[in-house]
Amino acid sequence: MTKREILNFLTQNKELLKNRFGVKKIALFGSYARDEANEKSDIDLIVEMPSSFQKYFELKYFLEEHLGKKVDLGLSHKVRAYIKNKIQKDLIYV
Repeated sequence: MTKREILNFLTQNKELLKNRFGVKKIALFGSYARDEANEKSDIDLIVEMPSSFQKYFELKYFLEEHLGKKVDLGLSHKVRAYIKNKIQKDLIYV
């Protein structure tokens, strides 16, 4: 899995993510965004969506199944300001 493949998947499925899971915004960050990923890297994503425990886990499992990697999925409204500031430069929105 490459950064380009992840971004292509997210872009191609943007409407599905919106309609099925209520995703308003989604961004890649972390090692894949910085082109520093290795075979052990997970995929770091931050998402803006309605607060729903069920939809969150459905989205997480959907992404893991289709991307073939563990996904670390953060909800934008739950990420602390310190962390948001730290990852801001890495965020790649689709």
